[in-house]
Amino acid sequence: MKKILCLFITILSISCIFAQEVKVNNGSLTIDGCVWGMYRNTKDTLTISSFSRRNAFIGLTATITNWASARFYFDLGNILGKPAYDLYTLVKPIPIVPNFNIILGQFKLPLGTEVLTKAENLELIEYSMIGRDPQRTPNGTRDIGIQAAYKHPIIDATVAIVNGEGRNVTQDADNNKNIAGRIIFKPTKKPTIYAGANVYIGKNFQRIGAELNYAVSPFIFKTEFLNTKDGTIRRNGYYIQVGYNWHYLQPIVRYSAYDNLNEYVVGLNIRPFNDNIKLMLNYKNEKISGLNRQKGFIGQLQIAF
Repeated sequence: MKKILCLFITILSISCIFAQEVKVNNGSLTIDGCVWGMYRNTKDTLTISSFSRRNAFIGLTATITNWASARFYFDLGNILGKPAYDLYTLVKPIPIVPNFNIILGQFKLPLGTEVLTKAENLELIEYSMIGRDPQRTPNGTRDIGIQAAYKHPIIDATVAIVNGEGRNVTQDADNNKNIAGRIIFKPTKKPTIYAGANVYIGKNFQRIGAELNYAVSPFIFKTEFLNTKDGTIRRNGYYIQVGYNWHYLQPIVRYSAYDNLNEYVVGLNIRPFNDNIKLMLNYKNEKISGLNRQKGFIGQLQIAF
């Protein structure tokens, strides 16, 4: 069975290099994927010098009609021993409102710019201090439930009700549901210029975020703020990121902080084919209460289709 699965994935991956959309009996099948190779040389209590395959994913989107589709996404890299996957159906139930859709299944929660950015489009290798768990969410940014979303030239709004158990957990343990929501305003009607807010509420926890994004070539500016509440403990965090696109080069600088943790990252991306082939070079310095926690160099080669 494993050999058959590996052969299928290999054939599918090779075919994707030449065509991203495959016609099927009803509708079309779109294929996307990404592979990362990494080298890390960092120092905390120990010095780490190691190559890593990090992770990889392949995704299939089946468009049956102009109002119904399905998405399957599987992380082949088996992150931390627990593979991530999305598996959901999307329908547009109101023909006269084509920008309104409902998703049912496992999906990524609507929790801000960094979380919702596709992995292959991230400008830095690691997430900011507020983009990591458990700061961002107690059980991860993927969950099982139902989501309704509406897109407008000026306003996008999304609301999701989920089990709150995290990815791949198919049954709610306590029958309590978590609620996530996001709204963004696009004053210029450009999708890359917006300001917004998001919230995630569950049993004994709360996340409230604000976000601002300006990405008009050649400039990149984004920032997010996060207030967290776990039980009676409240903490705050944020990040500020700036970048510039110059030919094939994309220098990026980010500062992020959460509670008594802070980090700055300086990065350079070499992008001869935009994000499809991208060499990412990062230097990071992470501190806790002003003392060095981890610093060093991380390099990553990305190939996406």
